[in-house]
Amino acid sequence: MPGVTNPSHRAEHNLGKKPASFFSRHEWTLVGMLAVGAFLLACLGYTQVMLLSNPDGSHTWWDVVYASLQLFVFEGPDATTGWPLHLQVARALAPMILLYTAAKAVWSQVDHQVSLYWLLSRKRRFVVICGIGETGFRIARDYLLNSDKGVVVIDNDPLNPMVAELKHMGAITVHGNAMDPLVLHDTRVVYAKELFLCTSDDKANIAIAKAAERLTRRLKDREVKKLDQIAERHEQPVGTESAHLGLRCFMCVDTPDIYEVFSAHSFFETNSPRFAIRLFNRRETFARNIFQLCAPDLYHRPVDASCEPMHVLFIGFTALVRELIIQTALTAHYTDFRLPRATVLCSPEREEEVGRFLYRYPHLAKTLEIEFIYADPLTIDEDYWRQIQAQSTFKVCYVAMRQDVEGILCARRLNRLRRLAKLPPLNFVVCLNQQNFLAEIIDDDFEPIRENKARLPVHEPIEYFEILDETLTIDVVVNEALDLMARTLHNDYARTQIARGENAGNNASLIPWSELPAHKKRANQRAAAHIDIKLRLCGCTAYSELASAAEIAFPPDASTLEQLARLEHHRWMADKYLAGYSYGEQRDEDQMLHPDLVPWEALTEADKEKDRDNIRRIPALLHLQQLKVCRLGSRNDD
Repeated sequence: MPGVTNPSHRAEHNLGKKPASFFSRHEWTLVGMLAVGAFLLACLGYTQVMLLSNPDGSHTWWDVVYASLQLFVFEGPDATTGWPLHLQVARALAPMILLYTAAKAVWSQVDHQVSLYWLLSRKRRFVVICGIGETGFRIARDYLLNSDKGVVVIDNDPLNPMVAELKHMGAITVHGNAMDPLVLHDTRVVYAKELFLCTSDDKANIAIAKAAERLTRRLKDREVKKLDQIAERHEQPVGTESAHLGLRCFMCVDTPDIYEVFSAHSFFETNSPRFAIRLFNRRETFARNIFQLCAPDLYHRPVDASCEPMHVLFIGFTALVRELIIQTALTAHYTDFRLPRATVLCSPEREEEVGRFLYRYPHLAKTLEIEFIYADPLTIDEDYWRQIQAQSTFKVCYVAMRQDVEGILCARRLNRLRRLAKLPPLNFVVCLNQQNFLAEIIDDDFEPIRENKARLPVHEPIEYFEILDETLTIDVVVNEALDLMARTLHNDYARTQIARGENAGNNASLIPWSELPAHKKRANQRAAAHIDIKLRLCGCTAYSELASAAEIAFPPDASTLEQLARLEHHRWMADKYLAGYSYGEQRDEDQMLHPDLVPWEALTEADKEKDRDNIRRIPALLHLQQLKVCRLGSRNDD
């Protein structure tokens, strides 16, 4: 929510690994120097004892060297009367060095198994991460830096540098195929609290999830009870809902098609006390997070028909751009009651993908006006840049190209064209993949994303959104930070319906948030995402109840209430259209027909009142999150 989000959290994750001590960085150099020092001291001492004290020639220099080496294997003489101090030091130091190196050698062989057995003392207090790519690495790093839970990583590439870095930070590393039940058994996965499936192979992720679920079913009831007792002591409840005490599995999915297929499968609705699985749609979560911190109305807010319409430009047609277009269609609805416009500038090679995208969302045109321009965004000239904005100028541009270098250069060149063409300022949001060498070089050069866009420099209003660092965190992935308001909406609805006498028998939605089907969660998420926009359209925002800013009434008057209720209906229709629904006189879920897909004026008064109630409930929903409605900009740090 505005006023409480801390977009600068990325700084915590840029700390990297914990600094190693001087000894750990130079361990073997120091051991080698001590060994050489002990040897030289021994040679010096034996020279004094064997050669200088007995000049009869019975000993040679070879005797001195041999006797010095014998000290390292406990073969020195027992009688040391008359030995100089430095020889006594060498006699004690040499075998200690040998014992240290021998212990290190033995430990290097048994360390792995000892660490795995150590997990038995950490039941429900460690996590297992399968597949260390960009996603798995960041989740593991966040646990190592910001959690007291142990971390076990499984990867089948013994040369993976990210695995080596995590091991240096304290993770237990296992090299092997996580699809093998024996590997999962060795990592004590049934005793873990969370299991993350982040391999690049969706089939492998499913196989791992099913293997883990089978292992949890083999646990004896008495052992499960003990594990639950441990989890109860360490896990915090989420809102009003008790924490899940069993193994929670998070499966990473990138493509919406696979997500749609998986989410409808019965296995992915598993939510037993022993095992619960949740699909994590990376691209959708990236897009939702981008629109929470860089929503279009933060740059241009058309509050009525006298304002210029919202016109969003997208550069590229990657999977992330497709999700951003959907987020625009869902949320870019304002009190000017005009459809938002979207222009997509991408290469001609994307034309087939565009066709598939439009086929997937047949009612997209009912939610926004969209135009595709097939041209290389890096080579367009000033005249063409002016031409594509002849009807209306762009208000914000989201750049999401495959290569970060191209995305950065594109934003800077288009901004320069904008200045040459003397067009109004255009804000750019460059979405960085952070998946190449560039991220390592310039990662710390970008300023954190800020809520107040007015502070951006007018000559170069470009923001760089590092999607992996901003999104792949414990808060977002595990604690569902983006769903706090959606969860509150659902819980408030459930309380209201239960108070009216309904129960789970006659209302399938009266179940905990964690047990809701994916499509019902999504409906709450989309309704919650628009609350911030409604507040901003009225010049309001949400601050903590502890903030010094004064709380104000919301909605401020009856006219605004009516406008926002009408807007809520527009948003709801966009949600239904994108889900595939059409108008029908009778509601039919199988045929995806709904009688309320009509203009606001055609609604019955009872249906209008439902939308008005949704607006009136906003302050109460915020109070449930310890927030209050305040005037936008009334806080000193805005």
